[in-house]
Amino acid sequence: MARLITILSSLCVLGCAAFLLVGCSKKVTRQKTVFDIDKLFMERPENYSENLKEKGIKLAREKNFDEAIETLKKHTQSEPRDFSGYNALAVSYKNKGDFPQAMTNFEKALNLTDKHEDRAKILANIGNLYYSTEKYQAALGFYKEAAAEFDKNPMYMILIARTFVMLGDYDRARKVLSFVDVKPSRLDDAEKGDDLGLTNYLLAEIYTGLNDEKKVYNNIEEALRANPRRFATKLRQDMQDEKNLFYTLQGDKRIDKMLARLSGRPQ
Repeated sequence: MARLITILSSLCVLGCAAFLLVGCSKKVTRQKTVFDIDKLFMERPENYSENLKEKGIKLAREKNFDEAIETLKKHTQSEPRDFSGYNALAVSYKNKGDFPQAMTNFEKALNLTDKHEDRAKILANIGNLYYSTEKYQAALGFYKEAAAEFDKNPMYMILIARTFVMLGDYDRARKVLSFVDVKPSRLDDAEKGDDLGLTNYLLAEIYTGLNDEKKVYNNIEEALRANPRRFATKLRQDMQDEKNLFYTLQGDKRIDKMLARLSGRPQ
């Protein structure tokens, strides 16, 4: 009998020990769960910096350059090796009119990538900076570098031709255009989203300078068909700008009718 009591006591002790162990295990599990939730709320999600970049680019497209710059600066601080963040920041500075900061960030972007396609885009953006300040010879040099880095994109050759037109070198502009292949398959990388129709719009600018009326109308119509929201507004603005090649189209009845028909807005 005494032996039985001893055995039962031992089983009871073991049972209590097992219960305590299970209880401790559950307690640890609960603590770990709470800790993981805390981490979830305290840490930034993996795509946080990407969201910052997208937000900054959206702000820049809305011409809210001050907020775009602040947002993109936060992105570059969290992702200091992302060349595209510096490129977007530089474009925002350029559109705001702060060219020294734009160049500083373009240079950072160039130093962070060896990929030819990416370098070509950055070089073309630097060319756009000089083009916007009417330094066409400097712009031409960067456009040529972009074309040399990545000749699969016809956009760079088109930018070269447009710059030759602005320099008054019409023969060279025509020669460059003779090598431009604007088949749809070649434009897949050049035109996406809001850039649809950009090639035709630029070609229309060039042909306006070259006085090729038929090609002007054809390319404007193609640009408006591809992206009426962007290019109807832009064309109206450009025709009011004395420094723009489209200024000569002001009052052109055919263009007015085309705008009314394809943009859905009366003149």
